[in-house]
Amino acid sequence: MNKKIKKYGVILIILAVIYLYFGFEKDFLPIEELDIPSGVGIDLVLDELGNIEYSVPISFYNYGEEEKISSLTHTGYGSTIPETRETRQLISSKKMILGIERVLMFSEDASRAGIKSYLEIFFKNPNINDTALVSICKGKCEDILNYKVPEYPSAADYIAGILEHSTEFNFFSHKYILSDVFICIASEGKNIALPYIEVKDDKLQITGMALFKEDKMVKKLDMDQVKVMNILRENNVKGMLTLQSNLKEYIGYFAKTKRKVKCEKKDETYTFFIDLSFNGDIIDNSLFDGIHKDEDTMKKFEKNMKEHVEKICNDFITDMQQNLKFDCLRLGHVAAAKYGRHTGVDWNEIVCKSTIKVNVKIKVDKMGRGDY
Repeated sequence: MNKKIKKYGVILIILAVIYLYFGFEKDFLPIEELDIPSGVGIDLVLDELGNIEYSVPISFYNYGEEEKISSLTHTGYGSTIPETRETRQLISSKKMILGIERVLMFSEDASRAGIKSYLEIFFKNPNINDTALVSICKGKCEDILNYKVPEYPSAADYIAGILEHSTEFNFFSHKYILSDVFICIASEGKNIALPYIEVKDDKLQITGMALFKEDKMVKKLDMDQVKVMNILRENNVKGMLTLQSNLKEYIGYFAKTKRKVKCEKKDETYTFFIDLSFNGDIIDNSLFDGIHKDEDTMKKFEKNMKEHVEKICNDFITDMQQNLKFDCLRLGHVAAAKYGRHTGVDWNEIVCKSTIKVNVKIKVDKMGRGDY
């Protein structure tokens, strides 16, 4: 009996292999005949008649001789996003496949006009890579994707590396992939914030963050502002904090954060409490002598750092409420979770009129090998 089962099992496996090989062979193409994308861009441009149309550049890997990989960009134009696929195929000699693109990029012009329609198209397409990193760029996406970076097959690969490793400093989050954007735009009380890429000093780099109100970009923050916003907005992020007296006297503190937010409501007034805990290492010190062996000096550092962080956080909150005038800290999401969603409340307005209190705790884990 066992022999018969094994015999029929072997026959079934052989038939399955034959079916798979001959049944699907027509769908297999060598890599040289495929356009494999590394990055996708979304632009708004003017056509010859001065009308606004969509421009969708896609950077593809180009497999040359001696296993050398470079890139080329094909751009489609049209009055709708689907039309851009048709015009792009007219200049492509290969079949395009989606699913492994590393970067999705919106130009600032397209972002300020609104990105919801693009996100709906991405969401409906089962072939799109929902783990692709999303960013905003200055100028045209086509120019960014065509930018040549030495030793990299494409600018998209370099940008993906920048975004992936941005979490090492500046308190950047890792939540900049497409699926995170889907979730954020569909969640009540959340506004999108995405890294802003541009060519500066002949290098591709992150120069700030693009802030969105609903699906439209409304503001670009510089890196000093971004750092403070990330501290207030994100959890489990890391970066550098510095107390400095002058060029030669300063202390550098590299820390990881823990963020907890609570919300209380009395009558129609909301109060938010943001508790921030920092735990990290002193990596350089010329400001506090003997900190590694004197407890009072350590307490003085912790007190000064606490006051510094609370000040920059409170300054940012004041600027957000008085100048930005919308919630870029996702506090509305906390309030909606506690007091109810879909009530018609404008959380941007509520947060900007609310009291926001920040409490900071500083803890030093290590101080290196001591003073030299």
